[in-house]
Amino acid sequence: MILEQLKVEEIGISPKDLHAIDFEKDDDSNFHIDFIHAAANLRARNYKIHESDQQKTKMIAGKIIPAIATTTAMITGCVSAEIFKFVQGFNDLDSFKNGFINLALPLFVFSEPTPANKTKSKEYDPILMGKVKAIPEGYTIYDKILVNGPLTFQQLFDQLKEKYGIEITLVSSGKVALYNGYLPGNKHAVRLPRLIEEVYREIADDPIPEGRTYLALEIGGEVIGEGCDFSTPTVKYVFQP
Repeated sequence: MILEQLKVEEIGISPKDLHAIDFEKDDDSNFHIDFIHAAANLRARNYKIHESDQQKTKMIAGKIIPAIATTTAMITGCVSAEIFKFVQGFNDLDSFKNGFINLALPLFVFSEPTPANKTKSKEYDPILMGKVKAIPEGYTIYDKILVNGPLTFQQLFDQLKEKYGIEITLVSSGKVALYNGYLPGNKHAVRLPRLIEEVYREIADDPIPEGRTYLALEIGGEVIGEGCDFSTPTVKYVFQP
């Protein structure tokens, strides 16, 4: 991602146009509550928590001034400082800071963040009792394998087999076991020509959330030609472009 730093003049705004304003919840013409209401409900929807109506938002916003003036303001300031670094193009971890703050003590500690752990191949895994190959080598929890659909199970297996050289025998999504090639009589073979999302909707207790166009899949099997297990990032299967 490339971020370009712009001066306010370059986007048609003069520094004289920017000025501080006081929060006023009872003046509907300033849109303060409208903004808070929209932002709060977007976050609520993103995290699947209860959304509020306009009046409740106004009621809550009117009671949090002490919090805004203390802890919330401090944390927001720390986070904003880190965002400024990112926008300015810094990409080395030494430039960023983690903050550990306790106002009751008071304690303020800042430290350098550690890099994300990388998953690497193992010659012997004590849990699986054998070799496990990381595909791709050195992936982190932030990596995903993106697969665009709609696809049947067989099409997914063929695509990943061609790209990564793996034979898939297990597919799950959260708590839902979508495909298991080890079942007696190969009972799940009938699912091979079916669309993945159709099977999920049929057997899952909870429906796919409205508006979501993907499933997070965990896969298992073996590496072709090596006969060992593999480990991959989560497969993000986009069934509706």
